[in-house]
Amino acid sequence: MVVAQVRVMRQEVLQSVTATIASLPHVFLSPNSREAIKDNVETSRLSPLPAHYFLIISLLLLMPLTFFLFFYRLGDRDLWSSHEGRAAQDAETILEDGHWGMPRLFDRKYVDLQKPPLYYWLVAGIAGLRAVPVDAWAVRLPSALSALGCVVLLFWFGVRRSRFPAALAGALMLATAVHFTWLARIGRIDMPLTFAVSVSLICFYLGRMEKSWYWLLPAYLSLAVAVLLKGPIGLVLPGVVVAAWLLVESELPAPWRWRSWMTLSHRLGLWWGVPLILAVAGPWFFWAASQTDGALEKSLWYHNVVRAIGGTEGMRARPALFYIPRFAVDFLPWSPLVLIGVWYLFRHGRWRDDPEARFGLVWLVGMMAVLSCVGFKRADYLLPAYPGAAMFLGCVGERWLQTVRHPVRLTGAFGIGVLSCLVGWWIHVDSTLPRGEAEREDRTFAAEIRRYAPAPDPVIFFRVEEHSLAFHIGRPLDTLLEWENLDFWAGQPRPFYVVMDPETVRDWPDHLQHGSLEPVTSNVELAGGKHEHPLVLMRTHPATR
Repeated sequence: MVVAQVRVMRQEVLQSVTATIASLPHVFLSPNSREAIKDNVETSRLSPLPAHYFLIISLLLLMPLTFFLFFYRLGDRDLWSSHEGRAAQDAETILEDGHWGMPRLFDRKYVDLQKPPLYYWLVAGIAGLRAVPVDAWAVRLPSALSALGCVVLLFWFGVRRSRFPAALAGALMLATAVHFTWLARIGRIDMPLTFAVSVSLICFYLGRMEKSWYWLLPAYLSLAVAVLLKGPIGLVLPGVVVAAWLLVESELPAPWRWRSWMTLSHRLGLWWGVPLILAVAGPWFFWAASQTDGALEKSLWYHNVVRAIGGTEGMRARPALFYIPRFAVDFLPWSPLVLIGVWYLFRHGRWRDDPEARFGLVWLVGMMAVLSCVGFKRADYLLPAYPGAAMFLGCVGERWLQTVRHPVRLTGAFGIGVLSCLVGWWIHVDSTLPRGEAEREDRTFAAEIRRYAPAPDPVIFFRVEEHSLAFHIGRPLDTLLEWENLDFWAGQPRPFYVVMDPETVRDWPDHLQHGSLEPVTSNVELAGGKHEHPLVLMRTHPATR
């Protein structure tokens, strides 16, 4: 009697949840997804995990997991990365000076044109809304939110395509891939760029599969955001994937068939999409070019052409196959499954039966191929390819689940892998990272420097680019590169304080004539004998006449 009542109550609850989900707007669920949910209600007594029940459990599992991975103790560490220190300086000068169009570093010599300003605007906006100075939490929050957006986007995409197991598996793999999780906790532009590129590619795919032009509107808006985040590479990466996908699907015309090209351009909405990108992203570039007297053009040429052709001084070129072993390490623990998944699809003839898996693999291979042609390479640059890899593995995992003899064992093994990642990150964030804080943080050294040279006395950085330390020191500060400029300051009657690296400290007696330097303290000494970036604080003395 009690068991029968429980079954009736369970059936009523499931039907109520199904009705709620089925009433969601069209953008959340496709017609196929709605039909799958309706059909599942009728077979819910036979199915061990109905689709709508699966959806609820997935969200309850996915959201706490991602919040823990991306937001737990997010602001506890100092700004370890140079990119974080740069973003903090640019955002702070925006708030202090009110010049949103032209972010500057604390030395105020030049406008910071290395990247477009959208990420710095986000950091400044977060700090402004909180009504507090820029801190580590504000610098990293855009990356953490973008990582969460990537995971939710991939899950939503699988649900809309009625690929419920693939949606959950792909989202979990992406969230727990070791380098993706780490970059979600660092204030870098690459994670917001990954989110913008992922939105554009998924919207393009949905527009093609569902034959609906309105998906192209968020696709082109996302491309404009990608350009404002990192410049032309925000167009190159998704453009290569789209072209490769059309080639794989035999929809890319021959070069001489110009009428077919015109038809394809019209179907992709290029006639209004490109002007839309220019209308959203173009105004800042045109205005900044007019305000910087050619500096913006030189910066774009250097960072997008010179570095792409080959390595530069201090930025040596990497081997062409650099990203293959990097991906094998950075996408752990799931990277070994990529080759197995490719073998599985081709070995069993399922390559043509799974368009989502094909799209995910083209996404991964296309971006890896174009980035491998660039001379200067970094592991972080491959991050926009990770959602494609997770999509591919999620779809392959769903097929494995449908064909294996013991699906519960496969699900259990996957769950153990995810749980191991959570435990590993818990230990890493709570134990490993705090032990390395003294060797990488700059707050202590900055406070000691300001104890000797309290504001408004300037602090001089000589041949040193340490953005995190400069952010904690605060303005005013100056950056020098030439020995004759340092010689001028060393010859002044009052002492000034100079930050140098140990190698430069050994060279100063050969170059200074009007003054001398004496060591005051160092970050190695303050850190207890070891620091990742050893620096020394020197005090000037004029030469005796």
